[in-house]
Amino acid sequence: MQARWWILGGVSGSAAVAGAARAIGGRPPADEPSGARPDTGWATCSAPGARAYEATFGRLLTGLYRAIASDLATTLTGQSGLHIVDIGAGPGGLAAALAEVFPDARITTVDIDADMASLAAARMAREGIDERVRVSLGDVAALPLPDHSVDLVTSSFSVHHWPEAVAGFSEVRRVLRPGGRAIIYDLPDWWGRFETHAPALVEVATAGGFEVITSSRLRWPGPFAVVHRIDATA
Repeated sequence: MQARWWILGGVSGSAAVAGAARAIGGRPPADEPSGARPDTGWATCSAPGARAYEATFGRLLTGLYRAIASDLATTLTGQSGLHIVDIGAGPGGLAAALAEVFPDARITTVDIDADMASLAAARMAREGIDERVRVSLGDVAALPLPDHSVDLVTSSFSVHHWPEAVAGFSEVRRVLRPGGRAIIYDLPDWWGRFETHAPALVEVATAGGFEVITSSRLRWPGPFAVVHRIDATA
């Protein structure tokens, strides 16, 4: 139990510091053209850069990535040969966990931060899964994927950083095969409003074209249900 409190406290404390720094340090105005926003650091994650994120959140959230991977494996029981896309994949923690529970899946990661993508590629090579996990650089508002080519899109703690979230969900819907699913995990809506002035998760998914959306909570760490989960079908 003490370990669970430590993890929860560490994540909450780090997130609080990140939110305060974002509030003080200057999130770009909502009406600023997206092309003017930097594609690294505070603009794309709750840390000043990719290596800082990996050293803090990347380690603190290892248990969460395993919980998400387990949740997805349970949800998609019986399905094989899937093409899974992880958006806002950062240094690759969730992608590595997905490779463990989906041994015959093809996994693509997408991140707009080149430093994050570089760390992810290094991790996949280090763990010997780089032939199954393709690391790509790209923007969720213009995904580098063909229409109807993906079975599952997932994302962890990323959506509240998307400056064009509606366009992002529209792109997610475009790349999903008919009947494909977007199962997204993020911080509670109130946190997204605090840190990045993000709209509600279900609201942006609906505006992006999804009609069938289930909203729930993922229990982590332990009995604490701090993770917002939506399951949307294309």
